[in-house]
Amino acid sequence: MIKVGPVGSNGGSIWEENGRSEVAGIFVSYTENRIQSLQFLFYENGNFVQSNKHGSHHSENFCALLFDYPSEFLTSISGSYIGDGYLSTGLDAIKFNTNKDSYGPFGRTEPTSSSKQFNFQLRNHRLFGGFHGTMSPSAVESIGIYVKPVVSSMINLKGSLRPKNEK
Repeated sequence: MIKVGPVGSNGGSIWEENGRSEVAGIFVSYTENRIQSLQFLFYENGNFVQSNKHGSHHSENFCALLFDYPSEFLTSISGSYIGDGYLSTGLDAIKFNTNKDSYGPFGRTEPTSSSKQFNFQLRNHRLFGGFHGTMSPSAVESIGIYVKPVVSSMINLKGSLRPKNEK
């Protein structure tokens, strides 16, 4: 697996959802300027499996994103965090896009002058390999993704790995 990120704060406890590639839903808790927690619903071995909650066990605002699995899948994850990593205050906004819809942003809806933007583009859902990041007792401090390595059998798949503007 290729580890991308994480973005956000370097503080907190590490969390991993490595190898869990079939996302059927995401549960988001947030305030007006902070992502409090993330929890994921995966499809594994014929069953829906809920991950542990990453971040706070308190919820000021909550949204359950249930995808039209298996035909709906993640295509990008974007958002923002305050700071430069070491001085970061964690994730302040997150947005999830699928091939069918857009969910969010959750948290801060207007970036501040100190907000740092991130955008993980997946495009081909067969490349997604899971999530990782850090958390504190009060929030999600950082997030990253795992990308499956490209193998020769994937090169000719529908939904090419090349950006659409390349030929």
